Amino acid sequence: MGINVIFELFKLMNKLKTTYIIFILCFATFILRAQTKSTDIKTINGKKYYIHKVEKGQSLYAIAKIYNIDINSVLVENDEAIEGIKNGQELKIPFESLLPKQVVAIDTNKYVYHKVQKSETVFGICKKYNIDEKKLISFNPLLNKGLKEGEYLIVAEKSSKKNIGNSQAVVLPNTVIPIKSTVTYTVLAGETLYGISKKLNISIDEITKLNPEVKDGIKQGQILKIENNKDAVVLHMDIDSPPLVVIKDTLSFHKPKKSNYNVGLFLPFKLTESEQLIIEDLLRAKSSFPNAQNVALDFYFGFKKAVDSLISKDFDVTISLFDIQENDSAKVEALCKTAEFIKLDIVFGPLYANVFKQVTNYAKALQIPCVAPITQQSKILYNNPLVSKVNPSQFTLIESLADFSADSLYEGGNIIIVNSTQKDQVYVKAFKKRYIEDLIKLGKTIKDSIVEVKGLAGVKAKYISGKKNVVVLLTNSPVYLQDFITQLAVYSNKKDFVLLGFESITAIDNLDQGYLNDLNFHFATANHTDYSQPGTIDLVKQYQQFYFSNPSEYYFEGFDIASYYLSNLKLQGPDMFIYLDKFNYCGVASGFKFFRPDTSTGFENRAISIYKYSNYKLQKLGW
Repeated sequence: MGINVIFELFKLMNKLKTTYIIFILCFATFILRAQTKSTDIKTINGKKYYIHKVEKGQSLYAIAKIYNIDINSVLVENDEAIEGIKNGQELKIPFESLLPKQVVAIDTNKYVYHKVQKSETVFGICKKYNIDEKKLISFNPLLNKGLKEGEYLIVAEKSSKKNIGNSQAVVLPNTVIPIKSTVTYTVLAGETLYGISKKLNISIDEITKLNPEVKDGIKQGQILKIENNKDAVVLHMDIDSPPLVVIKDTLSFHKPKKSNYNVGLFLPFKLTESEQLIIEDLLRAKSSFPNAQNVALDFYFGFKKAVDSLISKDFDVTISLFDIQENDSAKVEALCKTAEFIKLDIVFGPLYANVFKQVTNYAKALQIPCVAPITQQSKILYNNPLVSKVNPSQFTLIESLADFSADSLYEGGNIIIVNSTQKDQVYVKAFKKRYIEDLIKLGKTIKDSIVEVKGLAGVKAKYISGKKNVVVLLTNSPVYLQDFITQLAVYSNKKDFVLLGFESITAIDNLDQGYLNDLNFHFATANHTDYSQPGTIDLVKQYQQFYFSNPSEYYFEGFDIASYYLSNLKLQGPDMFIYLDKFNYCGVASGFKFFRPDTSTGFENRAISIYKYSNYKLQKLGW
């Protein structure tokens, strides 16, 4: 407040008579002196705090200066201040800063600091911040006397910048400070104290300490207090803004429901290549965008269509579009440090695994859930429980085919798997492993349950008349597939064959679809649009009327993904992102049935359907 008033006073001084100047300066001095420490002092959980009431126009930086304390210490004690402060808000100001007293004064406006952890070495710190030992010692002359646990070292200057694309981004390493807080956990149906302790990675004694009543048992809906012992990451956003303190892990993720959510769509629009394109003209002329742009546009159109259907007086969505390509790692680095990224509640994309992982590294610290709409790579799920992947991996599809074979085709069947090409051997091994595991679980005989052959000659040698001969062909090579399936179809005349493989077989241009019908072709997929369904017909008509062309599969995927996530967000609030396995859904083209092996890993969608060719039509066998 004082700085703004003084600025206005100095503007007035040029208009006032000289006799008033002394009075004005005295008044300005009075205003500055009025910003003193609060006299409201309270002890909370054994720790003494000033209770400071925010005045209009005050900043966190100004408040920290009043109490001669580091701004990080204010943020650690007031989580809600991370999103900004407002007039009348009460802040807990600790009597002492979290930063230890040092011989060298700490200046967080000029330098970046690292808190020395137990057993850390100079070599390890230099490697972490990519500086040499001489540079580190020049920042910290007393380092020659050795490292001290809890000491803060200067590791970078905040004035160092580098260009990223057309923008400027501050290149600063993140620092870590300790933080403690208490969160709540609501007991779900059928949960036990042991199960909750494993889910939250804490001991039963820790739960009992804060919730003595659990000794008598727990019940559904009961609210437990959980002590959240973890670190906070200090993100250095830009050179002119104070650092942002955020939670490092997400095991105790909890955010309240809101009436408006900020959603980020990271898609390859390729705007710089599209500046000369007139979208309306292309659509009306039924022209095509380059493939990546077509994917991005159709996904967005479908996504927006679903959003519009969900908007109500108590639920609104603000969509922010980010143009991200496969090799935009530098651009992503700069983008994730912007205020626009920080305010997001959910991120959908990017489509490419490498930049998606880069985004999730920042989003995890900010507790922003991320959704991978297309990539199949499972490694993006590791060590981040707020990530979910809609498109199952190739191996998950293979496991589904093996499950179906063991359950529905084993009895009276002759299972033959073709070892087609060298690079497809991993698929063959995955199918055989899962298939035999299924048979053991089902208590069936595994001896000679599946045979592995080379090429069509091998299939012919293992063919058994009078049995259902199931040929498993796991390759995506169009040349191999076209030749093999054509010859198998000719050989199968009046013979009982079932062909299993990937959905990509159906897209081979020169392959006679009649062969797939004759071979009773089965495939597993997570995304398949049935254009005969009324809901699909209606969506297609609306798309054609508005865009003057036919939608691609990505339009329906965008529609289904938005429908699933945002309808659950509307009903459940943000907490739904750590309970995705509780919410199943069947959309127009995609199903959603999430699974994760443990609470430290993200969710993979396993809503996979088996389709088969029957009477020249595709028949869905469930999911």
